[in-house]
Amino acid sequence: MLIKYLSCMYRIFILLVIVFAFSACEKEAGEGGTSSIVGSVYKISTYYNALTQQEDTLFYQLDSEKDVYIIYSDNENEFYDDKVETNWNGQYRFDFLRKGDYTVFTYADSTDLLNDYDYPVFRHIKIEANNSTYTLSDFVINK
Repeated sequence: MLIKYLSCMYRIFILLVIVFAFSACEKEAGEGGTSSIVGSVYKISTYYNALTQQEDTLFYQLDSEKDVYIIYSDNENEFYDDKVETNWNGQYRFDFLRKGDYTVFTYADSTDLLNDYDYPVFRHIKIEANNSTYTLSDFVINK
């Protein structure tokens, strides 16, 4: 009788271990996955065109050294979890991400001539599949 009881307890123990192992596989957004988020940052620049005697707008990609931040949730009020600098062509990339919600942002310069400050520009994205690359819409900032 004792052997049957121990055998039953052993089976219940194994079942509980399997259940806990599968429930532990549910991971939150963050590092440790196989997906990526990529995008570009463009700078707006205006100049005075002497031929047309008007101010024209010129768009071009940033050089390196523009910081882009990522938050491992869709809450813009959280502290950022990681940051990268854009490459020479204004592109950035966050690798090794798991499924989940993410917020990517960079700072744009104020166009207010009286107050010189930077403000964040946010993009939200949800990674729904492993081994995927998600491309965000471009950030266009004033400089």
